Amino acid sequence: MKLVQLSCYLTLVFSSFTISIKAVYGQDKEGWRLAKDKDQILVYTREVPGSRSTELKVECTMPGTQSHLVALLSDIANYKNVMYKTKSAQLVKRISETELVYHVVTALPWPVSDRDMSVQLTFEQDPNTKVVQVKGVGVPNMVATRPNTVRIADWLAIWKIRPIAKQRIHVTYTCRVDPGGDIPAWLDHMAAANSAYQSFMLIRNSVTLPRYQGKSFAFLNQ
Repeated sequence: MKLVQLSCYLTLVFSSFTISIKAVYGQDKEGWRLAKDKDQILVYTREVPGSRSTELKVECTMPGTQSHLVALLSDIANYKNVMYKTKSAQLVKRISETELVYHVVTALPWPVSDRDMSVQLTFEQDPNTKVVQVKGVGVPNMVATRPNTVRIADWLAIWKIRPIAKQRIHVTYTCRVDPGGDIPAWLDHMAAANSAYQSFMLIRNSVTLPRYQGKSFAFLNQ
């Protein structure tokens, strides 16, 4: 039994050490390190000095239009199908076409507790560049905490959605997250990068679903 435990421990240490070497080797001048490059989805991570937070950046292209992706991101009830490991998601308050608040619970594998948070989501389009920005900010104490669930301590996500062809868009997504609770930093970085990749695979496969077709938004000029 002890031999098995030692083997598992050494495997984890070696894996984290290897990941660290690759991360440093791939670091750019802004501190971003390429964590995953698969299926034309690039996921980068970056340290936040003096903080437990991790920063992520995702670059990818996908079929569809800006309105398709805005419709998907506004469809809180369907987050369980398009956001990786979403256990539940509910609309808390819809303030306007361009602003809403939702609550989400993310399932994490044992022995790590599930995470939850409330997010204020806003949409706007630059009238000159036509780039759509979607901003998600964690809103503390909007919803009561739940048993066996840890509240995410810090969350800021920004989507930049740019049309590159008639039915194709490019997305740059950046996110800062402190998952709260007790998670080893190297495991947190790995899980965050993989979750971002899996979510973007789901989003890319879902953005052209019939439920997102024919949607129009007053703030959006395509």
